[in-house]
Amino acid sequence: MIQTLLLDFDGLLADYDHSRHLQHLAAQAGCAPAMVDAALRGEHLERAHARGELDGEALLQALNTRLGSRLSAADWFAARTAASALRRDTLALLRQLRPAVRVAVLTNNGPLSVAAITALLPGIEVLCSATLGVRKPDPRIYLAATARLDGVPARTLFVDHLFRNVQGARSAGLHADTAHHTQSLRRVLRRYRLL
Repeated sequence: MIQTLLLDFDGLLADYDHSRHLQHLAAQAGCAPAMVDAALRGEHLERAHARGELDGEALLQALNTRLGSRLSAADWFAARTAASALRRDTLALLRQLRPAVRVAVLTNNGPLSVAAITALLPGIEVLCSATLGVRKPDPRIYLAATARLDGVPARTLFVDHLFRNVQGARSAGLHADTAHHTQSLRRVLRRYRLL
């Protein structure tokens, strides 16, 4: 019997618009979105943040140095929140889960984005690659997440919209499946008798 449900955030519980995130940051920085993108992705600052190599303060300092700006954690929070559209029907489905199932989110993001995701999902624990020290689809992240939740891999179900992440979870001994919208998630949850 499944006791723990681990869910992806972007692409499953919410739609994420990276260009909107860039536009918000660029507006605060007083530059073009392409400049923000070049610093975050082109210079791998965002990936380093998601890996836990740069904390939020270090990421913002590096970004501000490159852009000549004064972006703050509050600016990032506002941009990430504006770029994340919650899938309300999917979240409503989670309220129908059978009692005693522990629900958490597992995301390849750094602390700055996790602060926004946590605010968007009150009551749901959010685990991230930066804190766990490894990214999906590496099997070690699923074991670390399960341990953090005091769970057992064989009694944990992981659901993601990317099959490569599902494969990683299966390699770690978790039950795992893909879902892209509420209907497919409902089918998965019913298959595992969670509804």
